[in-house]
Amino acid sequence: MKRCVLSSLSSLLLAIAIGGCAASDATDRSVGESAARSRERAPEVAPDRLELSEGYSLLYRDTTRLDRIELLLYAKSESDRVEAIVREVAEFAGELKTRLEAIDRDYPGVRIDLDPLPEMEKRKRRSIALERAGDFAPLVGEGGAAYERTVLIGLQNGINHQRALCRVLAAAESDAGLEAFLLETGARYDALYERIGALLGAVYFRTPGEMPDE
Repeated sequence: MKRCVLSSLSSLLLAIAIGGCAASDATDRSVGESAARSRERAPEVAPDRLELSEGYSLLYRDTTRLDRIELLLYAKSESDRVEAIVREVAEFAGELKTRLEAIDRDYPGVRIDLDPLPEMEKRKRRSIALERAGDFAPLVGEGGAAYERTVLIGLQNGINHQRALCRVLAAAESDAGLEAFLLETGARYDALYERIGALLGAVYFRTPGEMPDE
């Protein structure tokens, strides 16, 4: 049972790291259920807002997955420094998920339930995830500093996708309030990205004999 839980969490971390397309079926179903509720209440998106709504949908989907990253803390023990970052990322993602759902309700021109990626792009990303599975093996097979480094690298890569998406959305957003929201969100993701990078550089990118035990 524990191995099954860890495997599911490994898939979640891989999904976050490559931008969301390798998530487990359970994750996709949960996002889809929320999207169905959104689709029922939202009007058809206007042509000039379609690309933006596709971007908001990608932002929402991967935010939903980051919101679940705190589950890692229940599968294996981490040091206090890594636990604090994981909790901070999950807390921010939860707040952002709520804000995006409110924007979806309050702005008729915004949709968060679209699925803009072509099927072949999805298959490509799933293939990348499978090829990279060995890099994430410590999530299942190892512990200690090697496991923590894997978690941090996966988180940093996922956050990098999110902050880049916020930048391109903000550059295209014509609504001043939404632009401010995207810039604020991008800045929050920038801070998390830099914090994780600093920790990786200071503690985890060392020779094996120098790797910390806790």
